Amino acid sequence: MKTCTAALAPFIVLGCTISVVHAKDPALLSLTMEHFRDTATVKDGPTDAVATITTEAGYAEHKGLMRMVWNDEFLSGVIDKKTGQRSFQVDAWIIYSGSWRYYETAHYQTTSGPRSVPTTQISKKAENCTVGNCMYTEHIAFPVDEELLRQLAAGYVPGKPAIWRFKLLAKSGPEYGGGLSSAEIAGLLAKVDEYTSASTVVKESTVVKESAVVRESAANASLKLEFGIGGMPVAATVEQPGRAGILVIGVNGGSIAQKSGIIVGDILYELGGHRIKTLADLQAAVAACAPQSAVAIKLYRGTNEMALTAQF
Repeated sequence: MKTCTAALAPFIVLGCTISVVHAKDPALLSLTMEHFRDTATVKDGPTDAVATITTEAGYAEHKGLMRMVWNDEFLSGVIDKKTGQRSFQVDAWIIYSGSWRYYETAHYQTTSGPRSVPTTQISKKAENCTVGNCMYTEHIAFPVDEELLRQLAAGYVPGKPAIWRFKLLAKSGPEYGGGLSSAEIAGLLAKVDEYTSASTVVKESTVVKESAVVRESAANASLKLEFGIGGMPVAATVEQPGRAGILVIGVNGGSIAQKSGIIVGDILYELGGHRIKTLADLQAAVAACAPQSAVAIKLYRGTNEMALTAQF
């Protein structure tokens, strides 16, 4: 029997078997922080009290001949537009057969040890019950601290992302094992910081506020103009206790930073002899640089320390 190819589900027409050709999903660990930052979705209506940013569109694994997504995990960040307060959660979609499992508890590892938290059921549904075994879908979520996410993002090495794993325990039935790439975590935080910085600039045009959030966002906006980078602070990890500073998430073309050799993914920890831990530290160090001066920069590229020179 002849074999033909179509972009539709398999079927037979006039003795010709039609087979499906699908593009393969990219490997999760091949996706970069920039991919997740740029594919993150922002829900921010003019009447909404909060803005919600998720990485749901960043990655999904399709399985079987029908290319179905049977499970998916992603990150969500919620920003209170009035106070600037931020909260984060891990979302999971799980489809299975048999009977309801009702995932109740999430287990995951932190730098200080294992942690267990209750889950929240966002939605659930049962389908195809009249034609056979029911197919159950649970959308659950559990909270995760921003501090932990920052620590995990600090461990992101371009080209070598790691997987942070978690387990979901069910009221009845098997547990579910999931995981998020450090690139996805870093990308979500970068998008949240980008949104926070942009919204703060708009507010400052009409309201004068003196707060830590405003100063940090203003420093980031100024850095983009004077030095040519966008960045976010990252903390050290147990494995790399000295690897802390500003993670570079964007470099402007033709800027001082680009000409000095700084690239996305670098972690700046010293400029002109000034230790850099926050965006405000970096802004102060840049402001202290004299015109026409050559300034030493120290950074981490991956796990390697490097020294560059910036010409102001």
